[in-house]
Amino acid sequence: MSKQRIHYKPSGLNHVRSILVLFVLALHFPAIGQQKITPSFDYQQINGHPRLLLNRGEEKTIKGAIARNSEFQQIDAYIREVSDGLLRKEPVTFQKKGKRLLAVSREALTRLYYLSYSYRMTGDTKYLQRAEKELHAVCDFESWNPSHFLDVGEMCMAVAIAYDWLYADLQEQTKMKVRKAIVEKAIAPSYEKKYNRFLNMHNNWNSVCNAGLVYGALAIFEDDKEQAIAVIERALKSTQLPLQAYAPDGNYPEGPSYWNYGTTFQVMLSAALESALGSDNGLSDSPGFMESAYYMLFTTGPSGYYFNYSDCGRQIEPSPSMFWFANKLNDPTLIFQEKALINKGVYTRLKGDRTLPNMLIFGKDLTLSKIKTPSKKMYTGHGITPVTIVRATWEAGGGKYLGIKGGSASAPHAHMDQGTFVYDIGHLRWAMDFGLQSYITLESKGVDLWNKEQASQRWEVFRHSNLNHNTLTINNQRHHVNGQAEIIETFDSKKESGAKIDLMPVLNLNNELKAATRKAVIVDESYLNIEDIVEANANPVALRWNMVTPATAEIVDDHTIRLSQQGQAMILKFEGNVPFELAIRPSENPKDYINEFTGNKYGDYNLPNKGTVMVGFDANIPAGATARFEVTFVEDKVETLLPKNTFVLDAPNPSMASEGNTVFSDVSPIGINASGELYPMEIPDWIPYGKVNKDKLFGTSFGFKIHAQRITPNGLEDAGIDRSNDGLLGIRGGGGNGIDVNEGFVLGLDLRKVDPSMSVELTKIGLLFFDASESCTIVNRQNGKMTVLKGSDRKKLQEVEITDKHKRRLRDISELGIVLKGGENHTEFLSLFNTTEGSWRIAGFEFVVK
Repeated sequence: MSKQRIHYKPSGLNHVRSILVLFVLALHFPAIGQQKITPSFDYQQINGHPRLLLNRGEEKTIKGAIARNSEFQQIDAYIREVSDGLLRKEPVTFQKKGKRLLAVSREALTRLYYLSYSYRMTGDTKYLQRAEKELHAVCDFESWNPSHFLDVGEMCMAVAIAYDWLYADLQEQTKMKVRKAIVEKAIAPSYEKKYNRFLNMHNNWNSVCNAGLVYGALAIFEDDKEQAIAVIERALKSTQLPLQAYAPDGNYPEGPSYWNYGTTFQVMLSAALESALGSDNGLSDSPGFMESAYYMLFTTGPSGYYFNYSDCGRQIEPSPSMFWFANKLNDPTLIFQEKALINKGVYTRLKGDRTLPNMLIFGKDLTLSKIKTPSKKMYTGHGITPVTIVRATWEAGGGKYLGIKGGSASAPHAHMDQGTFVYDIGHLRWAMDFGLQSYITLESKGVDLWNKEQASQRWEVFRHSNLNHNTLTINNQRHHVNGQAEIIETFDSKKESGAKIDLMPVLNLNNELKAATRKAVIVDESYLNIEDIVEANANPVALRWNMVTPATAEIVDDHTIRLSQQGQAMILKFEGNVPFELAIRPSENPKDYINEFTGNKYGDYNLPNKGTVMVGFDANIPAGATARFEVTFVEDKVETLLPKNTFVLDAPNPSMASEGNTVFSDVSPIGINASGELYPMEIPDWIPYGKVNKDKLFGTSFGFKIHAQRITPNGLEDAGIDRSNDGLLGIRGGGGNGIDVNEGFVLGLDLRKVDPSMSVELTKIGLLFFDASESCTIVNRQNGKMTVLKGSDRKKLQEVEITDKHKRRLRDISELGIVLKGGENHTEFLSLFNTTEGSWRIAGFEFVVK
């Protein structure tokens, strides 16, 4: 065995522990020469510090990119703003949540990466000193929690980036401590069998853990060459396993949010090897890996939601790695969606992406103003989890979007969702997937979550069951956990766009069927058609057709269900050669419902699914018969009755709006599409109704801000936002959850993206439960004008017809002259408070564009 070089001098108990670390390393770490391994790189040619991602002098290139790209200016300013905020915060502490330290590791990565970036870009030592303080804190942890090695991977990457980027200016004592921590808390446990199962995994664990360890190895390379080389060579071999999951076409088995996780670290591994050693030794040449960027491009619908199958949440996230793919493939259209997300503020939310500097590093050679619209309208990927995705147009907030998948419940993070589909029209999602339920909410209740056997408790989780996905179920039984549903035909023409999937291996648990297929296509770019053909074997088969939707549903007749949401409507027409009965099935409170698998209620560990319902039908297929069912989705236009250039921001019913005891303010981004229709750009806190005909507003957006406050003897204090089930706005913490005496809101309207020649006037406000004895004091903070609305005053009360099915009683406040100019951020243009007694709520606001 070779002697390992560890450059620190422990004492006392730490000395004993360090001897154990050396023993482990000696046991598992034979010298490269003795193993007769041919090195994959000429390690003598390794670049000096900084060598990870951004070499010395490349700061100048980034500054040039920032100067020519307004989007980069936003990101650079945001990273600096977060870094400045960290100067006033204490370092992270060792605090596990359940079995995980992961949240702490991720926070450390955010802090150390942002601070190191800020120092390299400005040279201001305040960032260096704060990063050094954070390094000392995390390196003093008792461990980085190797029993859940993702925690180690991310923490090791965090300290490695800071160590490498700040190397020339760190105190020697700090560098010694970091080197010791990387060896003792990351590299050593990675050679213990009880911790290193990630080495043989085929999913994101492998990519994340190996990437973090390689960063650590590259950072301390000069001081521990043999260890570093062994870690790098091991990673080159081990990471072949997760790379296999991208083959042959790039679609990621675990869905887009896990692509974002696993691929981000896989890309960072390749990028660090390239910057330090000149190449990634062919890792990025693995079949399907580079093509996976096109998969990711397609996974976001015009609704702004992911095609979120498996354990994937639907909320979109920044994908800085797309800038790496765009640069490598010389295809800037790959960041078409990312550019839009930056301009919508998704990249610079309060809790930003911890790898955000990657965007500037990987995109430093790009000019975002030259990005064109993608030309492809359809993507199909085979492999572990086959998917077909159709996008009729790339216009923001417009067009039809279909995603359908096959695969197997045995795949990593999979649900029994084979055959499921999602469907968007413009900014609205009509067919949805519940997606992820947080693991800790299930693990903490003792759910056997990671057992993938046919009878596993995993499939009793409401969101995991085939009964509650947009797919078929026969005889109220589970899908075959090892069945693999393949895409057997695709359709890519103006007449039909979509795919056909063979569901026989999934549905046929006990030889009940002879055949089962599902065809999902957008027809004539006009409507969606789902065709299911199921052939029964020797016995009759009970069939359940199911679809989850965020819309409200009503059965119109024996063949028709009408869905409605946000002032729009959809007609579902059902036809079949076998009798069927339409059904509307509840989904909001799973613990109240019977699980057909067990005959008992779903466990109380199931979280609510607020604002959702399931629709479909039940049918009995006779023995030997072939049943054919078709469901068409046709838009049923609902005309907004508001005058042109008038819009209402209405309370969302049912509510999915932001609320909480510590949620004091909220900004709702509202988009205006190319036709002048308004739409929510995120999960709506307000539903916009109305249409504008001002060309200068087309394709723009604005932000509506509410800030809950309470008047106290010490002045104004923040208060928690409350929402009733039907979305009406209130305040928490007073006598009730309405707006009680001395409670109210300050409003803001961000019109910076609106042409300065345009203006918006707030003309009406909706107050509910506003009795005759109650009042509301409203102040135009621009000019000081004030009015007091009284519940007894009916003269200002008007009934506003928003649609043919929806009205609001609003109160006229136009006397205040609340006119807001475009091109400006009106942070606090109005305040409204309860100044007498009682309790009321806010239902909406009316604006007029001028």
